[in-house]
Amino acid sequence: MRISDYTLRNLRSFCAMVEHGGPSGAQAVLGASLSAISTHLKDLELSLGFTLCQRGRGGFALTDKGEAVYREAKKMLGGIEQCEANLGTLRKVRTGHLRIGIVDSEADNPDLPVHRAIRRFFGREQEVRLTLEIGTTQALSKALQTGEVHVAIGPFPNRQPNVEYTPVYTEEHALYCGCLHPLYARAEGVVTLEELSLYPITARPYLQRAELAALHDPNVVASVSNMEAQAILIRSGRFLGFLPLHFANTWVRRGEMRQITGLGLEWLSQFHIALRIQPEPLEIARLFAADLAAELARA
Repeated sequence: MRISDYTLRNLRSFCAMVEHGGPSGAQAVLGASLSAISTHLKDLELSLGFTLCQRGRGGFALTDKGEAVYREAKKMLGGIEQCEANLGTLRKVRTGHLRIGIVDSEADNPDLPVHRAIRRFFGREQEVRLTLEIGTTQALSKALQTGEVHVAIGPFPNRQPNVEYTPVYTEEHALYCGCLHPLYARAEGVVTLEELSLYPITARPYLQRAELAALHDPNVVASVSNMEAQAILIRSGRFLGFLPLHFANTWVRRGEMRQITGLGLEWLSQFHIALRIQPEPLEIARLFAADLAAELARA
């Protein structure tokens, strides 16, 4: 088939659908209407002559040929992206599409100045487009492998092959209870580890080993994938749970939760800047990673 501008557009839409679970999930990434995205998929299938995916009540699932097309499309689009960056280098102007991913609930973190790194990066003469994604560590790890994200920032307890991890910051976590929890009215420093085992606790599976290491026989009955969900369960008064101090402070100041102190349960989460090793990271990705490291050094 002939690769036209329309074909490239359709392939980009198709890849976004694969990576975000279908046309609806791809809307925010592409900035296009659901009908337009569906049309891109239909046009691509028509030009190829076969079905790429099954979609309907059962969800969005690729056919075998759809899997093959996705792999080829990612290789081609990645090559175009690299070519665009290389041509920009020849023009002595930075170009390309920089895609940054950061773990959820860090916008209010004064010790992780991603916003200042972005300001520093875009203070230079350049023609770079930016996409900033917020996600869980699992989602960011996957996005790095597929090339959907060039630079990821967060804790990555499960290391992936072909990814370079640079430690940049540690985030302190502590155990909290909501104002409706039986422990909330107890004096600070008098709760025992044995008492804690009597109460249900919520944990994040990807950090469970670190979160629960100091507890005796924790009663884990709920799990979450991100800190917003963790905070909701803690505020319900039915669960204890760990949160980063900077994130919990909003509810602590409002009297909606408090830290369980005096037991040495605080722990540090190591954050990294993560870059895929192969293919070689874009120059703009390396530059942004350096900008973030510089801003962290100033913090």
